[in-house]
Amino acid sequence: MTAEPPAVARKGLVAAVVLLLIAVLGALVVRLTPLGELAGWPPVCTVVTGERDVRPPSEVTEAAARAHDELDGAVSSVTTVCSLADVAEPVATDGPDPADDPAQWVVAVDAQAGDVDAVAVAAAAVLAAASPAAPFSWRLDVHDAARSLAVVLTPGGDTDLVEDAVALRRTPGVAEVWFGPDSGRVAVATGADVAPVLAATAGRDLPVTTVESRDDWLEVQQIHPGTWPDADSVALAADVAGWEGVWRVVLSGGEPASPDLTVEADDDAHRAHVASRLAATVHPGPAVPFHVLAQQVALDGVVGGVAAEPDRAGATPGLEGVPACTGDELRVEVTGTDAALGTRYLMLRATHTGTAPCVLVGMPELAFTRQSGTRTPDLTQLPESVTPPASGVLLQPGAAAGSQVRWRAMSTTQDPDVAVEVTVRAVEGGPAVELVLPDPLDVLAGATLKVGHWSTSEAG
Repeated sequence: MTAEPPAVARKGLVAAVVLLLIAVLGALVVRLTPLGELAGWPPVCTVVTGERDVRPPSEVTEAAARAHDELDGAVSSVTTVCSLADVAEPVATDGPDPADDPAQWVVAVDAQAGDVDAVAVAAAAVLAAASPAAPFSWRLDVHDAARSLAVVLTPGGDTDLVEDAVALRRTPGVAEVWFGPDSGRVAVATGADVAPVLAATAGRDLPVTTVESRDDWLEVQQIHPGTWPDADSVALAADVAGWEGVWRVVLSGGEPASPDLTVEADDDAHRAHVASRLAATVHPGPAVPFHVLAQQVALDGVVGGVAAEPDRAGATPGLEGVPACTGDELRVEVTGTDAALGTRYLMLRATHTGTAPCVLVGMPELAFTRQSGTRTPDLTQLPESVTPPASGVLLQPGAAAGSQVRWRAMSTTQDPDVAVEVTVRAVEGGPAVELVLPDPLDVLAGATLKVGHWSTSEAG
């Protein structure tokens, strides 16, 4: 058999390499374009654009692909979502489309570790795969397989918060831990587990955190990071959570803020009984103002003495003489949804489109429409906080405020008629706006919603 001349062999090798490169580049092009879906390739990222028929810019899809590929094998599973921040159609048809601007997009990376012990390693891999210099925004989430521990990561940041979250998850009595950049939530089994968990947070650099007991709905909330209400007030709240006719207790405070106790009762009769019992309670710690609510009506008082005057230092300045927002000058939109540790979230934003400042007061009023086209019945809407900002939120033209809606996850097995639209009335007496939800939500018949007051910190 005659061997091929060296020149012929080299040409054959070069041709093979060229063909291989063409195949690889062709596959990448197909994967990063709509052709990939037709060819059966798995999508680089799930694209969320509301009702708009637009595609992410190449910078967005290519970065999502790199992050997905770099994490494949480093974590148990990874999903990526490319979302358009503003899904409204452009006002000017002949102007540039915001969807063509990478800065208008968010790439969400959801990475799952095999167990709690592997979450910190998975978080390091996610941070290494997501460049903070990208021309778009990142949303980075890492969690264990059971979702008993979840942390939202900061691009370009470190894993310190993740390591603290892992340590808290290992604390006896802790069932679930979630931390974001600005807030955190720790769920424990019983009211008796609350105080030890508060002690376990000492010395850790955590955002403002809430510890929640599952057996009786008791929440202890920080006002400032690193400080909790005093031990006597925590013991008082844990005791009240077990009283007859009480279904939720919230204790907030921590230096320099004074403790404040909110008790939600079953009905009017229990409201009066609980308020009377609190007023007669002997309390060794500092005076604790209380508010006992039932059917949106509160009875106020003080446990253990005369309460100090509330601190008005954080009140919004410059509100005197500014008219209240009527709702006509507000553009209301859904900015996102989220789920963590058995809790669901809906984020709303109201942008001031008028020409003069106004004050946005209160919280939005909501109604939901199901897939069947009917209203979701028997919804209960409660304020996330019973001590809203007394002065409201000052909105300059073009400024925005946000509200976060929270509810417990509900099973769709018996009731698959999920919510697909939300009707939002931004202010009392204002116009109602119907908005399509980016994803169907398990806001089912009988749901209880905790609705946040309008706030600039939630504007997104």
